[in-house]
Amino acid sequence: MTSAFIGLDLGTTSIKAVAFDADDVELARASAPTPTRRVPTGAEYEADELWDAACGVLRSVTDSLRQSGHDVGAIATASMGESGVLVDGEGRPMLPVIAWFDRRTEAQAAAWTDRVGSEMTARLAGVPPRPVFGAMKMQWTRELHPEVWARGKRWLNMADWATFRLSGAMATDYSLASRPMLLDVAGRRWSGELLEAAGVGADRLAPLVQSGTAVGHVSADQARVTGLPAGCLVGAGGQDHVCAALALGVTEPGMLLDSIGTAEAFFLVTEAFDDSGRFAAAAVNQGIHVEPHRTYAMTGLPQGGGRIDARRLELGLGWDDFLRSAEASEIIHEVAVDGERRIGELLDVAGTSSVRHIATGGASLNSLLIDAKRELSGRTIEVADQTQATALGAAILARRSASP
Repeated sequence: MTSAFIGLDLGTTSIKAVAFDADDVELARASAPTPTRRVPTGAEYEADELWDAACGVLRSVTDSLRQSGHDVGAIATASMGESGVLVDGEGRPMLPVIAWFDRRTEAQAAAWTDRVGSEMTARLAGVPPRPVFGAMKMQWTRELHPEVWARGKRWLNMADWATFRLSGAMATDYSLASRPMLLDVAGRRWSGELLEAAGVGADRLAPLVQSGTAVGHVSADQARVTGLPAGCLVGAGGQDHVCAALALGVTEPGMLLDSIGTAEAFFLVTEAFDDSGRFAAAAVNQGIHVEPHRTYAMTGLPQGGGRIDARRLELGLGWDDFLRSAEASEIIHEVAVDGERRIGELLDVAGTSSVRHIATGGASLNSLLIDAKRELSGRTIEVADQTQATALGAAILARRSASP
């Protein structure tokens, strides 16, 4: 039988399982909405509900693979970067999972900034204190639920939770470890200084491993609920944005991934972590790539391609009529200008001007926007045609975990 490799994608809006062959050709796909509970500060999840949804899409994909005569060589997971699951000694979740974008941790981020400071945090972790990061969620849990925190044993990032559920192994890759704001990025280890500031012992966090490392095997119990073969290899995956970059070949220094959706994110591959402080001063985050020996610099705009659709809806027009209007030309130009300005700031702080620019995301299919960006920047911009890049990146890491 021919081997397939599955990428599981735990995303903000959907949970997907996608199987690919050794040449990255898609074989099967299934998705389900991410079970989400809205709360005044944003949203939260029940970890077991997330896992039930993941099991459902995995069963669908493994059923398809059996019908097509493929076996499963390995699986790895990509996930949102800043949410985590506090588990007890038996690995059971103890509280709802705080969504990465939830605002309940604003007070903890402000207190951290006053007490620890942005400069030291960014020098070590590559990011300034912000409410989204895992350390702030840990602080909130410890302050508001001290008894639960005291009984908790491990904090697992979302992809790590999936790995644990599949195999019983606890591990986290460096790309996800870059998001709790507790990693010494340059040293590729948990930071003693940041852990002390957070009041978190290193034993609360999963051991660090390279993305694409085999960390365990699918248990018999999980084989029954997922359809995966018992003993199937489970590899270390990574953060969703970084896995997508891997799938699109954005792995060498000087390559820029421009993800244009409702928001717009800019991901620049770098050779090494920069601890000078200039990246943080420019509101540019740094972290570790899933590609070995690579780091990245990342920034973005909260409003990207979504502004174009918002203007269309304001006018009450269909897409064809809207794109022929003067209003469309105006807002597309504004979005292109804002995006290229932010890219220029990113390249300035990185000390480079020549990049290979790859665009992805729903708004990258708007040829008028891409043409405007090309005209403003003078760069060639390639538009990626892979629509399942995050899951493909995880599947590539699964395949690596199965390689000798």
